[in-house]
Amino acid sequence: MKKKKSVSALDVAKRCGVSRTTVSFVLNNAPGKKISEETRQKVLKAVKELNYKPNTQARNLAMTRHYSIGVFICHSQSVFSDAFIPRVIEGIAQKLNRYRIQLIVQPVKLKQSNYFSIAKEESIDGIILMNTHDEDEGLRELLERKFPVVVIGAVSDPRVVQVDIDNRESAKKAVDYLVELGHRRIGIITHASIVYYAARDRLNGYYDALRNAGIEIDESLIKYGNFTEESGYNSAAELLDLPEPPQAIFAGNDVIAYGAIKAIKDRGLSIPEDISIVGFDDDYLSRYLNPPLTTVSVPASGLGSEAAMVLMKIISGKMKSGGRRIILPAYFSERGSCRQVEERSKKESEEKEEKSKGKSTEDRLVE
Repeated sequence: MKKKKSVSALDVAKRCGVSRTTVSFVLNNAPGKKISEETRQKVLKAVKELNYKPNTQARNLAMTRHYSIGVFICHSQSVFSDAFIPRVIEGIAQKLNRYRIQLIVQPVKLKQSNYFSIAKEESIDGIILMNTHDEDEGLRELLERKFPVVVIGAVSDPRVVQVDIDNRESAKKAVDYLVELGHRRIGIITHASIVYYAARDRLNGYYDALRNAGIEIDESLIKYGNFTEESGYNSAAELLDLPEPPQAIFAGNDVIAYGAIKAIKDRGLSIPEDISIVGFDDDYLSRYLNPPLTTVSVPASGLGSEAAMVLMKIISGKMKSGGRRIILPAYFSERGSCRQVEERSKKESEEKEEKSKGKSTEDRLVE
């Protein structure tokens, strides 16, 4: 008896006069593809009439061959100045290459919000969003349209799948370390405006550490960077120009720390003899500075790899989008850019403070 020939996707395509790719998109509910409802119904009718049974293995393979993922970076300047971002992209690319999924890197401006339009134009099936913030209208549109998206970082919207580290606790540990070394006057330079989740969380970690140590918060010691070495340099210069400059600086990321280090050295000061400094991210260059930079080691490649894996699951229907937050561990890397405050210096500082308390307001004004 002659074996009955199985029905293929090509047979379905011929029956309804469309391409095989269109059949695949309809059966896989491919997001972001312009398939009319009329065409969709025509394909589904042909599938039923021909009793077509998709081959699961072939279907999965087809999905991995045709899909593309976009990495949208919401502060375009940082693509070229922040060494953290290429490390994240490396993790994403390694994961996607294994499944033959195309990667499209798309830098966007801070106030740009047409992510969905870009995704449609570039035939992007899902987006990994970096450097987003709570005022990001583009992210809201993606969520309202139920477009597959994963955020590397944190936002307050509970509908978003997020892959992140604990920025607040990691920053607290970095400042705790400076406190344990005996520093009491500790400055901070955020790596960005606090509209960005990470900058806000790291600043809050700084506050937590000082409050826990009983150290009064001095607003003059808080400066705000904007992703660049230049902003780190200028902010550090402002800190060093204070009547009583900080004993230590916590930089919101390593890029900010690089600018701060140059400002310190341009003043003829030494690290860590004159001032201690801690960074955040652990970029490649940080361990090769002189002295090597003490910093928080963030698993940048791991964040990228995890985000890519989660997004692929959302696109393939193996995971629901929204309401999930995945936290990867960060570690503190102690190197040579910090030093213990000598007991004598601490004592002198305490004596100076007591002496100051005993003086009248007039005496202080004269000084």
